Amino acid sequence: MKRTIFDHCAVIGIDGMGNFDRAANTPNLDRIFLNGATTFDCLSMNPTISAENWGAMLLGALPMIHGLTNSSVSRDEYKNDDLPSVFRRLRGVFPGAYLTACCNWDPINHGIIEHDVGVDFATAGSDEELLPMILERVKKKPKFLFVQFDEVDEAGHHHGYGKPGHIEQIEKSDGLVGKIFDEYEKAGIADKTLFVVIADHGGNGRGHGGYTETEKLVFLGVRGAGVEKSKIGFARTVDIAAIVLYSLGLELPVHDTSGFASQVPEGIFPWYEGRYIVPGDEEAPPLSISKKTPDWNGSDGLPAFFGQDRIKLALSFDDTIDDSTGNAAFREGGSVKFYTSAPLSSCAELGETGFLFSEKPVFGSSSYTLSLFMLTSKAFAGGAFVLGNRDGSDGIELYLNDYNVDTIFNGGGRSDSVMIPFEESHIGSWVHYAFSVDFERGEVSFFTDFTFRCKRKLAEDIIASRSDFPLIIGTDCERKRNISDRPQIFRIDDLLVFDGVFGEDEMKKLKEYYEN
Repeated sequence: MKRTIFDHCAVIGIDGMGNFDRAANTPNLDRIFLNGATTFDCLSMNPTISAENWGAMLLGALPMIHGLTNSSVSRDEYKNDDLPSVFRRLRGVFPGAYLTACCNWDPINHGIIEHDVGVDFATAGSDEELLPMILERVKKKPKFLFVQFDEVDEAGHHHGYGKPGHIEQIEKSDGLVGKIFDEYEKAGIADKTLFVVIADHGGNGRGHGGYTETEKLVFLGVRGAGVEKSKIGFARTVDIAAIVLYSLGLELPVHDTSGFASQVPEGIFPWYEGRYIVPGDEEAPPLSISKKTPDWNGSDGLPAFFGQDRIKLALSFDDTIDDSTGNAAFREGGSVKFYTSAPLSSCAELGETGFLFSEKPVFGSSSYTLSLFMLTSKAFAGGAFVLGNRDGSDGIELYLNDYNVDTIFNGGGRSDSVMIPFEESHIGSWVHYAFSVDFERGEVSFFTDFTFRCKRKLAEDIIASRSDFPLIIGTDCERKRNISDRPQIFRIDDLLVFDGVFGEDEMKKLKEYYEN
């Protein structure tokens, strides 16, 4: 079948709708997509948070690659030539085209879309106030229109996702979408437009950010000439970028999970011949690690690989909380338990049952690398606090969530958070996690199973305010998390801290130590 290239594309985003529109009265969505391609099973990015998902849609990159968070997009203008938005890509092909973005949540305009590519931005205090601005721009027949309505998400936070107040707001948004589509028909370009409606995430209770069914599954609808009535195949919110670019005639960049990871899902364009690469199709081989901790002073001990002086902390948790380096001394709060089911001899069960805290600082003021094994689980709704050296507003925190590990760097009144999603095959398995902080370069690198995942720049005030604080493992600095506020139990093994920065070569050497 010959490829259809559309003259226009419109993406209407409904923040926080998830797939709860199934329970709502949505006559406009029903008529618009009556003969279109739809799914209620499009996957939101992990974490199910707005910046991570709108960023994925407009940049075509996974959250751990684009690195945008709600705080960063509210604060910083988007400038990354290595990861251009769909607006910049379109501008390069259509230098005179009219491009516009109309968002109730202004951080999208501020921190996800470039300001130097001639995009006509609009924002308003409510979805209703934003509507006439959108309709005026449709009259100009935009090559690409992006819309974000925000009040459905607000209703979810206020009433609860899926509750009557949330459903009622979805029905109001349905009316707004209908008026936008009608304006395309009045402008005489509806038949030449690929019309898309999508949500960024759903919700659970009155919140979102986890990866439960009601948070991660969202509605995606596509309508246009030649698009047949069908159920869209495996799709993710990140795929919006590819859908937009492909519909307007652009050739897609080569699929790259470390760059442009967006793809065209099956079931949208009958003429599309590309193959969708489903995450996890090519699983990494399982780790092959020893079952017994090598003798510290032996030829296969850790100092033999890295040198005694470079190792700042080594907690093997082999029925003890002793630091093998002798640098640190930990005390036990509650009852820390040890189990034999672990990568190396035994591991520590921490959290509600007990925690550990050091008598003196372990790391923080100079560049360092932290490494540990964690047993993942789907049980950590709300997250389990693993460790931290935070004091007041400064320091780091590490959380283990149901589908990812979250590292938070605090300093100077600011926080930068990086969530690294686990592969589906990791859930219920032991996973090795490490991050390496380079204060000289002002950046941090992240690894899972000894493989580089991503790199982030640290804010200058976080770097400037770094300090040494005592390390606590199993709860937060106030000793409430996991203990009383949100009781959680988790298991970790072989917590190591090295002096200096690790790159891929050092991580290979660490893997060799465990496989030796």
